[in-house]
Amino acid sequence: MESLFDGNVMKLIVMVLVGALSGTLAARIMKGDHFGFVTNAILGIAGAVVGGTIFNFLGITAGAGIVKIIDNTFGVQLPQNFVGMIVSATLGSILIMWVGRMLKGGRRKR
Repeated sequence: MESLFDGNVMKLIVMVLVGALSGTLAARIMKGDHFGFVTNAILGIAGAVVGGTIFNFLGITAGAGIVKIIDNTFGVQLPQNFVGMIVSATLGSILIMWVGRMLKGGRRKR
């Protein structure tokens, strides 16, 4: 029987943290509300599903170009899968927020 601590907890923590970071980035880019950690995490996780599906459909490895540029410019090697998760989740979150605004009637007035 597999224990809860056999790596599943770490995957869950990474998923929530990437989701929160991606949801926050998307909210900032789209000039959205300051949603808070939980809502940003949920938005980012949903964005990861949407973005991952789109990138897989297009056959694109998200984040590969960014990792290469950073390595060539600064000599820093980042894990491509982590950068790809952030890129695809952020773009997916932006798409979710954009569709939400279109369904709501356009950009909110402040």
